[in-house]
Amino acid sequence: MPDIRGDLKKLGHDMGCKPRIRILPEFPLPVVCGGLELQCLKTFSALQRKGGVNVQLLDYYNHDDEFDILHIFGNPAGLYEIIFHAVKAKRVIVSAVCGAQGLPGFRMKIHRMLAKIADIAHQRTDYARLRFMFQAATHVVCNTELEKQFIARTYEIPMSKLTVIPNGVEEGYFSATPDRFVEKYGMTDFVLYTGNIIKRKNPLRLAKVLRKLGLKGVFIGKVFNTELEYAAQFEEIISCSPNLLWIRGLPHDAPLLISAYAAASVFCLPSSGETQTLSALEAMATGTPIILGDFPYAYQPPFENALRCNPDDEGSIENCIKQIFESPDKYRKYLPRTFTWENVAAEILNVYETVMKNTDLP
Repeated sequence: MPDIRGDLKKLGHDMGCKPRIRILPEFPLPVVCGGLELQCLKTFSALQRKGGVNVQLLDYYNHDDEFDILHIFGNPAGLYEIIFHAVKAKRVIVSAVCGAQGLPGFRMKIHRMLAKIADIAHQRTDYARLRFMFQAATHVVCNTELEKQFIARTYEIPMSKLTVIPNGVEEGYFSATPDRFVEKYGMTDFVLYTGNIIKRKNPLRLAKVLRKLGLKGVFIGKVFNTELEYAAQFEEIISCSPNLLWIRGLPHDAPLLISAYAAASVFCLPSSGETQTLSALEAMATGTPIILGDFPYAYQPPFENALRCNPDDEGSIENCIKQIFESPDKYRKYLPRTFTWENVAAEILNVYETVMKNTDLP
């Protein structure tokens, strides 16, 4: 990896100061915290450790805060107004999240047509807002090549404005052992699910499958206030299934969580929509075989060796779990050690350097 820090320090000296970066997450953390918000926090922490830039979280209430780059994690249409104003004076980088979508087709033609109709009435559809955001951004960071291709074609963005930087994991995952988790809960040979207890990620259906099979299952995740009814149904299944354990959330770098990945026989995330899920990367770092939903994202590196299920079909989930228990080594693939937050930060610094060297920008 090139020494980006040295180049950035020289660049900052030439400009009279270090590049000043402000980080903005998609949602306020006390309201919503999921994979993208964790990606934001982990990247921010790694950048602080690495040095070479003045990086801080954006202060909404500091009128005098001066910075060179606004780095936004996420691209909800509601951020359109922020980008609309920011790009007039600042460089803007968007770390995108576009879900498990394939490449655009007829549906995109419809979106473009509706956007033109709305424009006549001086309105903007969500598609038009997103297109403006990506086109106006100085640079866009994607997790996968599929996401890069999707954004380029859907929103008509030149490839030169897009960079693929995968997510990372904490170093501790690569040396994880099952001891801590086994000692606390006395559980081995179980199926693990980590993630919020929400319908999209499908923990309820997975719990039903494990209850039917009589297999042990561990679920680690918090309840979302917007899905209390779904969480209640999930809790009902757990309460009448002695083979299932629900731990209501652990810090992302908690030793007990890391140990749980190492102790599991299978990691299963039968989700209907992801980009490059952190939990699957963490499972792979500990050497645990993974099962993902059968969607385009699950065919992107490093998930090529994953088993894929139909999240809407209990039989499909059941068959995948049985296959791994029968031949675990066949489906075990260790995550390359390049997938760390330190490497993510180094690549993000490279993007900052490129953006700052572009003299055509504000």
